[in-house]
Amino acid sequence: MTGKGVAAVTSNSVLGFFVAAALGLSGCAAPDPQLLFIDDESGVSFTHPPRWKVGFAEQNGLRYRYVTAPRLEADKEALSITLIAPTDGASMDAIAQAYLTGASEIVRSSDGDASIWSFKDSSGIRSGLRLSKAPLAGRFFGAWVRGSDAAFKQYDSRLSDFMTSLHAESPARWPEETFSGMSIRVPSAWTRATRLSNATNASMQFKTLPFDVEKGTNTIHGFVTVSKEPVPPPGDLTAFNKFVKDRASDTVSIMEHRAWPPVTEGQTPTGFADYLRSGNAVTATRIRRYITVKSGVGLTLSCEARADVFERFDPWCRRLAETVRLE
Repeated sequence: MTGKGVAAVTSNSVLGFFVAAALGLSGCAAPDPQLLFIDDESGVSFTHPPRWKVGFAEQNGLRYRYVTAPRLEADKEALSITLIAPTDGASMDAIAQAYLTGASEIVRSSDGDASIWSFKDSSGIRSGLRLSKAPLAGRFFGAWVRGSDAAFKQYDSRLSDFMTSLHAESPARWPEETFSGMSIRVPSAWTRATRLSNATNASMQFKTLPFDVEKGTNTIHGFVTVSKEPVPPPGDLTAFNKFVKDRASDTVSIMEHRAWPPVTEGQTPTGFADYLRSGNAVTATRIRRYITVKSGVGLTLSCEARADVFERFDPWCRRLAETVRLE
C-alpha cells in the first residue's frame, strides 16, 4: 500500500480535532470502548469506536484501507478516513504535497513527532492530514480525513483518539517479556496476565485490547498463552507434535497444519503452526497454535479468540510468532 492507499472517514469530529491541534489544544476522550484493528498489509494499527466501519477497497490498482463514521442526517456522505501506509519520501512535506495540491485554508501544526494539516481540498471539502515517521528510516505513514464541517465537529473527540492511536507496528520494537526461559515481544498496551511455573513447566498469558463489543459495553478480547513443558521421548518435534495433538479434546479440530517457519523441500521443520476450531452449537472459538522444541523442551504459543473476531486477531498472532523463543 502506497501513497493515498487507505480510505477516509467523515465526521464533525475531524474538523474540531485538526483545528484544536493547530491551536495546541487536545480533544476530549471518547466515552465508547475503543476497538483494535491492524491492517495486515501495511502493518498500521489503530483503535476506533464500535459503530465506525472498517473497509478495504482497490481502485486503479491501488489497495487501501478506510474507516467511516456514522453518516450525519444532513450529509450526503459519511466522514471518512483513509490510512496512509508506510511509504518512501524525502520528508513529510513531500508526502503531504499530494494531498495539499489545490488546497486552501491550510493550517499546519505538530503533535509530538507527528505533523498535522487542516485544510479544504480542491473541491472545497473540509480535510485533515496526519503524518508520522515509520520505524524504517525514510518512510512515513498516517491518515487522511474528509468530511463536512458538521461531521468534524460532531466527532471531534473520537477523531482525536483515532489519530493518536495510529501506529506503524514493528514487532522487534515491542517490549520484550521474559519468564522462566521463555521470551516474547507483546504490544505495550496489552494486559500482562497470569504467570505460573514449577520445576519443569511454565506459562505466561496476555490479553489484547478489545476487538468488538456487545450488549452495550461488554468487550470481546483475544488471549495469548506462551508455555513450555518437557517433551516425551525421544524429545523431538515429532514427539511433541503427537503429544499436543493427542491431548486435545473432542471439540477441537485441526483446520490447517504446516511447517513453521516455512521450509523448502527436503528441509526438516523446526516447528509447526496449526489453525484450530473449537466449540459447540452455542460457542465457537478459533486458535492459532505454534510449537517448537529446544533441548527436549517444548514451547507453545497459542492465540485464542471468539470465531467472530478472530480475523482481527490473526494478523497479530503471526507477528507474535516472529518474536517467541526459548532462551
